[in-house]
Amino acid sequence: MDKHVEVAAIGRTDAVLLYNAAGFQTFIVAGAGEADKIVFQLSNAKCKVILIDEDLYSAMTETLKKYKTSAFPILMPVPMSSASKGIGMKKIQENVEKAIGINIF
Repeated sequence: MDKHVEVAAIGRTDAVLLYNAAGFQTFIVAGAGEADKIVFQLSNAKCKVILIDEDLYSAMTETLKKYKTSAFPILMPVPMSSASKGIGMKKIQENVEKAIGINIF
């Protein structure tokens, strides 16, 4: 990491490059192992928010456990292909339920 990164996006295809337009630093990776390394590097660089392709996110269980209790980085699953698996929405529902005590969805 050659510069301070506030927000980043990690994906398997060039669809992740669309996040460059919003000021995200983007990374194209081959698999979850490579994504784990990028998340670790970004965390050490004090990155605040990391968007991760849903497919990668679901395969990164150990990394997700590691950062679950940290304030930063915030790891968010996002669909980067035409077919969403609903992982991101499920995560939002879990966080809302944890915050207010009931499921409003």
